[in-house]
Amino acid sequence: MSKDQQEEVSTQTQVGKPRKTNSSRFNADEEGKRRATLLKRVHVVRTRGERIQVSFDAKGQPIGKEGDELQSWIGVLAREHIPIWIADFRSADLEPRKEQVWLEVVTSFTVDESHKKQVLKSCGESAKCFRYDLYQAFVRDHIDDESVWQRPAKVVNNYPTISQDDWERFITYRRTGDFKRLSDQGIERRKKSKYGSTTGRDGYRKRDQEIFEKTGSYADRHVIWRDTRIKPDGEYKNPSIKIIGDQIDELTQQDTQGSFESVGTEDILTNSLGNPEHSGRLHGQ
Repeated sequence: MSKDQQEEVSTQTQVGKPRKTNSSRFNADEEGKRRATLLKRVHVVRTRGERIQVSFDAKGQPIGKEGDELQSWIGVLAREHIPIWIADFRSADLEPRKEQVWLEVVTSFTVDESHKKQVLKSCGESAKCFRYDLYQAFVRDHIDDESVWQRPAKVVNNYPTISQDDWERFITYRRTGDFKRLSDQGIERRKKSKYGSTTGRDGYRKRDQEIFEKTGSYADRHVIWRDTRIKPDGEYKNPSIKIIGDQIDELTQQDTQGSFESVGTEDILTNSLGNPEHSGRLHGQ
């Protein structure tokens, strides 16, 4: 089983309270209105021979209203071009579809070639989340029922690009022993997760932009990590996170006084969490 497949199952299995399904996505009226509004704007701009101007911050993240529209458009393209039965986004079979997604993006938005990798990565993440939502909404509780093989009416009405054959291949994988085994592994991993953020889609990116707009500079990653785990009432999400938050505050004060020095990834966040970084992945990014 590929790494991408393992990561997908990991996001699909959470202990106690599963990741909340975006149920409004499968409401024909709400989904139709949101998608129609975005499609209308994109269509109008393209008809004029123009493109929606997107700005990127110093970290290469799309910003502003146009950046949000780009992210939403990538989600639309992921649902329309990436088959729900492909779990590994690195599959060679997907290359023509990825190129089509990229072409659709640059036809409608000003996105430089240097952002292509990030755009396609976002597309893969959107496709993975969509598969998860489909599974949670229509499959998980009916996995052993014969009726599960038939596309739900909401899928047929909202996503005509998902054929009956696509749906059957989607169900076939999720009834395999491999999927169940990886699901169980994902559950065990989630048991060890104590520091989930309170944010939704693009939470880190949004918080980063908010701080930049207020201060004119980007926050250190320990600030982003802490802020995205504070509830609207100002309290930390749970006691375990508060302990880390207090440690971050203490090390921040020491850093200001010169008694603590960050060296590479051995910074305030890593020391507060008490565990080293994994190669290729940074906390708070």
